[in-house]
Amino acid sequence: MFIKEDIENMLRDFKSNEAKRTESELQIEEIEEALCYAGTVYEESKDETIESMQLSSQAISDVPKSKTNKVSDKVFNTLINYEKNRRYINKIDREELKNQLKKLNNLKYDLDKKIVRVKNMLNQLSAEQRIVVETYYMERSKWDYVEKVYYEEFEIHKNIRQLQRYKEEALESMLKVVNLEMS
Repeated sequence: MFIKEDIENMLRDFKSNEAKRTESELQIEEIEEALCYAGTVYEESKDETIESMQLSSQAISDVPKSKTNKVSDKVFNTLINYEKNRRYINKIDREELKNQLKKLNNLKYDLDKKIVRVKNMLNQLSAEQRIVVETYYMERSKWDYVEKVYYEEFEIHKNIRQLQRYKEEALESMLKVVNLEMS
């Protein structure tokens, strides 16, 4: 059973929920793409491997230090590490990605329900009620701005008290929808 404050919170959160749903869709897409590559092996050609090893800057561990037996010769290091550098295994954890995907899909499902519920409540309102509710709650506007928007839309002046009455009637109507009250 919903109360008036629940409806007001749903209306205020509507745009934020839409943005979160879009972001969750983007992240789902990114994770699905990462899943395609998780655990895959990329093998460079011999020439690519040698070239990348020879062109890469010398690592700090390769810099000769006093009292060590480490050889800092690039050619020698290329020869020794050639096979290790030729194959690249994408070590992304598939299970972790699947868990993230599941959480994001659940979040998206919850957001979809909230968004559809608000749209359903707004659909049954009159044009006057809808413009007042959307401007006041969704745009988070002050009453003087709501009054201006109403006038621009309908070219009829309504004072703030009349607009507040439209808002209250709209909230009552929306409560009947979400609480499935029969008129």
